[in-house]
Amino acid sequence: MRLNDSNPVSLPAFNFQLPTLVRMDRVVVTLQEWSPKGPLHSSHLGPADKVRLAKLKNSLAQAEFVAGRAALYHAALALGIDISTCNVESDPRSGKPSLDASQECCNFSIAHTAGLACCVASSEYEVGCDCERWNRSLSIDSLSFLLRTNFRDHRECLVEWTKLEALLKLRGLRLTDAVGSDGRLTSSMSDLLCEHRDFTVSFDLNETFVVSYCVDSPLRRTCHLLR
Repeated sequence: MRLNDSNPVSLPAFNFQLPTLVRMDRVVVTLQEWSPKGPLHSSHLGPADKVRLAKLKNSLAQAEFVAGRAALYHAALALGIDISTCNVESDPRSGKPSLDASQECCNFSIAHTAGLACCVASSEYEVGCDCERWNRSLSIDSLSFLLRTNFRDHRECLVEWTKLEALLKLRGLRLTDAVGSDGRLTSSMSDLLCEHRDFTVSFDLNETFVVSYCVDSPLRRTCHLLR
């Protein structure tokens, strides 16, 4: 995989008062601020999530969890689904969340970073998402090696990292599933990442965060990832 070295990364930039909900084609994106010092509004949590919240002793973990579920609640509601009494299950291997099999079809992905939770949901597409703060510390050299490319700057590196994470979540994969014995992305994963570029959206949020999400192609009316 090679990025186009002649064109610097340029993303759509949005300035939103949070929380907010955005509709993009047949996809709903919800964005939720959070802080460990803020109030915890847990009325939208299902029974299993309330039990899980009670087990989290760290205020940061509690706030992050509640914000992610709030983002999911509002995204699902925009699709006509009330999940306040639903249970959210997680794949024991990948951690990919889903509604239990008895619930209505809603493909979704949740991501967190310091101060932001996002959820991308669709009744038709299978989806994956990720978000990061622009000021996140990372090693450009290490990620250049991992992703088999030469990043020009920190910004470009973060964009590509969120795209990879979004694709992994869509596919229900862990990073270790996509890395070969040489410590780099496998060639098949690199090819898959390139193939999904036309189905991946990245944007700058409030000059503070980068958000990326991807959808499966072609358009499917299925919930087979929610098993």
